[in-house]
Amino acid sequence: MADCSICGEKIPEGSRTCPVCGSSADDFFPSATMLKLEPTSPAPAAPPGGSVCPACAKTYGPEHTDTYCTCGTELIMSESEPIPMAPIVDEIPMAPMLDEIPMAPFVEEEVPMAPILEDEPVEEHVDTAVKLRSVKPPPGTPCLVLYGPDRQPLQYFPLTKDATMIGRLDAVAGNFPDIDLDAWFDRATIRKISRQHALILRTRASASFALRPLVGNTGTQLERNMIQPMQDYPLAPGHRIILGGVIRFKFEIS
Repeated sequence: MADCSICGEKIPEGSRTCPVCGSSADDFFPSATMLKLEPTSPAPAAPPGGSVCPACAKTYGPEHTDTYCTCGTELIMSESEPIPMAPIVDEIPMAPMLDEIPMAPFVEEEVPMAPILEDEPVEEHVDTAVKLRSVKPPPGTPCLVLYGPDRQPLQYFPLTKDATMIGRLDAVAGNFPDIDLDAWFDRATIRKISRQHALILRTRASASFALRPLVGNTGTQLERNMIQPMQDYPLAPGHRIILGGVIRFKFEIS
């Protein structure tokens, strides 16, 4: 006769309920974990690579991958042979220390430097007084003939425009004369004329030409007469024109 695990009362034969506390026998004898009072034999060992159930002693081979038995008990796996560990290798000997690489000997003597060349004297630009002489234009061409210091024809300037400016180049001031005397004489001579010195005017109807000195010119002479600014003076072939007392022209029809 079993005793009630709750109150300790004797449970009658054939009954599964305590007459005192009313506890069911399932509360202290669960069917899934029924205690076996009689000693059992030890569970067999698991086959190599397999497993064994400690409750029902059922064995399984290596092909059984579940960790539980069909009775619900966790299986005991067979003890596999321990994997041999790799032998402990002694410390790898380090490479021998190399002696320090000797440095190149220090040269006390300084490397001779290239000799310093003295600055070559810069030749100052000297404008030549006489340039290359030009070729005389075709016959019948009205032109101004520029004469050099040797009183020989230096350049022929054909008068093909209605207004021909005579003067000196000044790019900063935007002065670009048609006849640029700066290219033909030295500085000392060219500074004696104005940047915008005079105009040669052509009248198409009569095919005539006139000389007009401009305001601020340094002096304009037609033949032997000094002429006034902003007045027109007719030109005839052979007339001599002197600008600033140094530059000589002659009006010609070649």
